[in-house]
Amino acid sequence: MRETRILDAAAEVFASQGLSATLADVAKQADVGVATVYRWFASKDDLVHGVYAARVTEAEELARVAAVATDPWTGMAAFLERMAVDIAADKGWHELLTGSYAEILGCARTGLVDLVEAAQHRIAEHVAALVLRAKEAGQLRADFEPSDLMPLALSVQAAGDLRQRAVGFLLDGLRVARDRPSALPAPVQRDRDSVALDRMRRSGARPPLRGRESPSQLDVIVRTALELLDESGFDAVTLRAVAARIGVRLNTVSWHVKTKARLHDLMADAVLAEIDLDGLPEDWRERVSALAHRYRRALLSHRDGGRLVGSTFGAEPATLAAADTLVAALLDGGLPAPAAAWTCWTIIYFTLGLVQEEQGTPGTLADEVAGTGRFPSLALVLPHLADDEYETRFRFGLDLILASTARNLDVAASPA
Repeated sequence: MRETRILDAAAEVFASQGLSATLADVAKQADVGVATVYRWFASKDDLVHGVYAARVTEAEELARVAAVATDPWTGMAAFLERMAVDIAADKGWHELLTGSYAEILGCARTGLVDLVEAAQHRIAEHVAALVLRAKEAGQLRADFEPSDLMPLALSVQAAGDLRQRAVGFLLDGLRVARDRPSALPAPVQRDRDSVALDRMRRSGARPPLRGRESPSQLDVIVRTALELLDESGFDAVTLRAVAARIGVRLNTVSWHVKTKARLHDLMADAVLAEIDLDGLPEDWRERVSALAHRYRRALLSHRDGGRLVGSTFGAEPATLAAADTLVAALLDGGLPAPAAAWTCWTIIYFTLGLVQEEQGTPGTLADEVAGTGRFPSLALVLPHLADDEYETRFRFGLDLILASTARNLDVAASPA
C-alpha cells in the first residue's frame, strides 16, 4: 500500500534528518512524486503525526508498565534505558520530546501538538509515581526529582555509539547502593574520521541517488546539502556548512566534492533525478509537454531549485538522461538536429527563468510602472505581468513554443 510505503520512508528520513526534512526528502526515499505524498497527507504535520502517533502511545505504555513494576528499580532502569536508546536512534523523536518540533514545523494548535502535550502529561504522571516508589524502597537517591528523568534520557544522544555505556553510568549515579557497578559494553576506540565515515555509510544505506549504482558517501554529502538548501536557501549551502551538518571535518567533504561549484552540480543533478522519465505519452508534443511539467515540478520541490539548477551546467547522469529524453521526443516529432537542440534549450531556459521568478523575492515592477505615465504599454498589461498565475503563464509559454515548433515543421514539410 502506497500510504504505508510513504510512512516507512518518512520514518527513516525523520529518524536520520530530523523533522526539518522536507516532503521532497520523503518522496525521494519512497520513490514517489511529492504530489503523491500530498495526496495521502495534506501537510507535514499530518505526516509527522502518522509516523509518531504509535511511538507516543508506546512511550506512554512503557512509562505505565515501569510505574507498576514489582521492583521499582527494575522499572526505573527499563524506562530510562529504553527511552534513552530510542531517542538517540531517532532525531525526529528527540525533537518531538524536547518540544523543538513546534519551532521546526511552525505548528499552531494542531492534532500533533495536542497528541504530544497530552502524552507528555500522562508520562510525567507515571514517572512521578515511579520515582516516589523507588525512593520509598530506598533504591533511588532522595534528591532525584521526576523532572530529572527525561533530560537524562535525552542527554544520552550525545554519547552516540557509546549510549549503552552512558546509560549504565547514569543508572549507577542514581542508585543509592549497589553490590558492584553495572556491567558496561566495552568501548570501541576509533579516530574521528573513522566515526564520521561510519556515520556517512549508515546514512548512505538508503537507496542511491538516481544514476548511481549504489549508495555512497558522496550521496550522503549531496543529500545533506539539499537539506540545507530546503531549510535555509541557496546561499546557505557551503562545504563548511555541509561538513558541520554531517559532523565531519571540512577536508572530508572537500576530498569528495573538491569545490562548491562541483557540489552545486551534484545537487542540481539530484534535483533533476526526481523527474520521472517513465510512463510518458506516445505523441511527441504531449511527451515534450509532460517532460517540461515534470521538470518544473522537480525544480519547485526544492527551495531555490530554479536558482540552483540555473547556476550549473553539469554533465551528470540524471541531467543528461532528462535532456536525452526531451531531445528524443523532439527528434521523434521530425525536427532536424539543430532545431531539436535549440528547442530543448528554449524549453529549459524558459522553465528555469519562470521558476526562478516564482521562487524569488517579488519585484517592484508595479511600483515602477503604475502612476508614472512613462510606460503606457506596460501599464496596459500590468495586471498580467505582475500576477502570480505561474502555472497559467507556464502553460501559455510552453504551448507557444510547441505551436511554433509544429508550425515550422508544417512549413518545412509543405511542397515548394
